[in-house]
Amino acid sequence: MRSHRFVPVIVLGALLTAGAAPAAAGQSGWLLRQADLEVARLTGDLPADGRDWQTDLGGSSRPAETGTRRSSAVVPMLMSLAVPGAGELYLGHKRGYLQIALDAASWYLAFDAADKGDQKESEYYAYADAHWFEEKLDAAYDAAYLQRPDANFDYSQVVGVGTEYFDYNIYDNPDTGLPLWVSRDADRREYYENLGKWDQFVFGWDDFTDPRVFLGLDPDDIDTANLDDPRTSAHRETYRAMRKESNDYYNKRDRYIYLSIAFRVFSVVQVAYLEGLLFGGGSNGGESSKLEIGGHQVDVFVEPIGYTRGVIGATVSF
Repeated sequence: MRSHRFVPVIVLGALLTAGAAPAAAGQSGWLLRQADLEVARLTGDLPADGRDWQTDLGGSSRPAETGTRRSSAVVPMLMSLAVPGAGELYLGHKRGYLQIALDAASWYLAFDAADKGDQKESEYYAYADAHWFEEKLDAAYDAAYLQRPDANFDYSQVVGVGTEYFDYNIYDNPDTGLPLWVSRDADRREYYENLGKWDQFVFGWDDFTDPRVFLGLDPDDIDTANLDDPRTSAHRETYRAMRKESNDYYNKRDRYIYLSIAFRVFSVVQVAYLEGLLFGGGSNGGESSKLEIGGHQVDVFVEPIGYTRGVIGATVSF
């Protein structure tokens, strides 16, 4: 016995001939039907013939029969697509109960994570409303703010500071204002994201401290990188942590949903295997469940390499 390995291109070729039973001894090859093929070339009709015509790879050229077993496989596959494990139960395999339970657990965990994410989102929204003020940001980007009749003198320490760091004289002008500014009414989610994410909005936090003060820098020593110092605003750091906690829950929700999708894919493939539609499968154990080339059985192998790579191929024994 000799065993030969083929590259994945050969595997693809093998898959194309999966399920084809080996031709019986004595069957005529394709050369014997040249007369019929010549008639088909001239008339467009291939004369009927009851024989199976052997191909170069040894499989039958007759179209695959749509038997009861293969037709019925569609039903459990669709069931598994809707509810992982349902198709297995339909075929009489009790493993379907475990798959249904796992899928239900994944959806429960997904909804639970989504609810917690929503709760944490509401909490950091409320926190921002209590500690960040658009009017204070307005004062930071207007050197003449105190001359305005609506000026709030509690913001006198930040007047013009934003302009010094970012060279903008107004924050909400669509043409000359801050590029990333968006109002809460225009886009609620982006509005709350910007408050903690971008340094150009740090001046609106009620505990803002100019980093030149706690770093002991000269008034002309302006570096926007210093604004990311946690001492610039403790409230912003708390807000960032609250947003991260909410986003972590949303990421968990997404992972559980992906897991549920994976359960469905696995269940559909497993049903196809059990019904003999994939190589090596088939609850009947018949010849149609084997993958063969020219009457020689093909074994597909998968070999992992470390944690991130692997090799897939096939062996043919003859």
